[in-house]
Amino acid sequence: MHCSVTLRSDGGDVVASCDEYPSLWARGLSAASALEELRSAVLFHEEVCPCDVTAGPGLEMQVTRDER
Repeated sequence: MHCSVTLRSDGGDVVASCDEYPSLWARGLSAASALEELRSAVLFHEEVCPCDVTAGPGLEMQVTRDER
């Protein structure tokens, strides 16, 4: 699965959100840590909501917008 990610600044942190999962977002001190947290959130979502079986170990995250 492919996840289109938007990065933005918020109070010194970086916030990452995924267009395919609008309710999921993650915050980190760097873009890398925010992306790592978002990846974990998406994979966790897929575990607890098997009706959305679209992600998996092959989840690819690509930053399509960087608003920092």
